[in-house]
Amino acid sequence: MLGFLTTRRLATLGGCLVAIASAATLAATSRPADPRDSVGVVERVQGEAHIERNGLALEAKDGQAITRRDHLKTGPGSRLLLSFNDGSRLAVGEGALLVVADFMPEAGRRSGALILDLVRGAIRLIASKPQRAPDKRVEVRTAAAIISSQGVDLWSGPVGDKLAVLVIKGRVDVRNDAGWVILDRKRLGTLVSSRVSAPEKPFVWPADRARQSLLTVAFK
Repeated sequence: MLGFLTTRRLATLGGCLVAIASAATLAATSRPADPRDSVGVVERVQGEAHIERNGLALEAKDGQAITRRDHLKTGPGSRLLLSFNDGSRLAVGEGALLVVADFMPEAGRRSGALILDLVRGAIRLIASKPQRAPDKRVEVRTAAAIISSQGVDLWSGPVGDKLAVLVIKGRVDVRNDAGWVILDRKRLGTLVSSRVSAPEKPFVWPADRARQSLLTVAFK
């Protein structure tokens, strides 16, 4: 699990995500990344989804390689399912923008990382348990909070004007400039208004509410 994150790092997160969202729309002329740099693959696509890599927009297709710093965008009614090289799987809902910020394979105690920047939209992350690196970093970074976990099944997405985080299985830390909470029970969730407002007191979501949330990333 991640150690304490400095206020300075968190304070810059909102600005970084704004920059990410802007960069995703820029055109460039650089070449696509080498396929040998793959950190995973597109397992399934429903509807319209694109991968923006080095400024080039690629239509997402089943079996397509995913690399570090890829920007993943989904259209209305679309879904995207990714499988990472460490066994983790990520489902992305409609109207989403997500960046594969970093991925490092496990090679020792302090190695290994899966870091995602969620700019907008809903996701479900089933993160594999570390095999050789107990200090592996697994993070979902948003403008409102950083979600850190290991070997967990979680959902995160917008609820009204707030960020919601829901645990299906495992344990999750949700923290920002103002505070942090631990979610360590099935259907335990929290809401976060902004990075300067502490995550709200966790509560167990009703089964129907949790089911409706998971439908935002479910395939037809």
